[in-house]
Amino acid sequence: MLAICAAIVAFVVVTAVDGGGSGGGHRQADAGTPFAAYYARAPHVLSSKAVYSLPTTPRLPSYPELVSSRFEAPIAQYRAYAAAQLGALEQQLPVLRAALEANDRASAQAAWRSAYTTYLRLGAVYLVGPVAALNQQIDGTAGGLEGGVSNPRFSGLHRIEYGLWSGAAPRSLLDTERRLEAAVRRLHGLVPHVTILPLEYATRAHEILEDAQRDLLSGADVPWSGEGPLATYAGLEATEEVIATLKPLLVGDEGVLRSVKAELALLRSRMDAIAAAHGGRLPANAALTQAQAEQLDGALGGALEALSEVPGRLEVEIPPHVTPIPSGDVRIDP
Repeated sequence: MLAICAAIVAFVVVTAVDGGGSGGGHRQADAGTPFAAYYARAPHVLSSKAVYSLPTTPRLPSYPELVSSRFEAPIAQYRAYAAAQLGALEQQLPVLRAALEANDRASAQAAWRSAYTTYLRLGAVYLVGPVAALNQQIDGTAGGLEGGVSNPRFSGLHRIEYGLWSGAAPRSLLDTERRLEAAVRRLHGLVPHVTILPLEYATRAHEILEDAQRDLLSGADVPWSGEGPLATYAGLEATEEVIATLKPLLVGDEGVLRSVKAELALLRSRMDAIAAAHGGRLPANAALTQAQAEQLDGALGGALEALSEVPGRLEVEIPPHVTPIPSGDVRIDP
């Protein structure tokens, strides 16, 4: 029976396109007139149809269609921002090197925190090709490496983190730090020319904090320092920058923009309050109270929910309209 009904519906559509209809007539539907009607009767041979007309244009989305060229300015702005962050990192790394040379663990840990959070503010730079290779040298973890932390390929910021929080002599990390400086310089030269596709950039507005929730607040990427909240704050700043560049493209859908800005502001407020409760600095993951962890998780969840609306507002997809098989008398209206 379902196959028969489907065939009848298909016939209704084809007949309308070809100009036929019930009784051979075809007329333009006026206001309130259905495009077609199907009347189910038993036995089935008594069922009937009536076709008047079909819409000639698809329904348009409520937001304007975007062309890829409109992303050029936001992406260029973000490239400049990312290059500035790398410039700042190049200024910070000599401070880290000096602390390591002095064998001063506390100062080296403080310098590492500054360098790490600055690097994480590059959140929207997609890691492909040479950029991906440099990122592995700068921010790669021991995960997936044979031998883990003993693998020679484990280097960069997390190799220094491991040494500083596991009792290694700070001076023993100097070679790693020098290689880190060289990798950052090379990356600084590449970032102004890195390719970021529009869809990737629109999606990254949500992914930065999603990555922070999965990799940082869980402690997966910072198992020794535990600096997940501090690193998440850097991700929040990167996200705010992305949204700021995308603001002109979100004009016309102020509801989404207003929601995103409100949720990001709430997340920042929650994190500032947590820092204030810990003497002005965000604590490590393990130092969060249960209430603080719940507040942070709730605010981050709200931000992620709001940000999830952004990619869909920056592209146009008109889904095909599929007419369901009628189960009884039905009018197909404009």
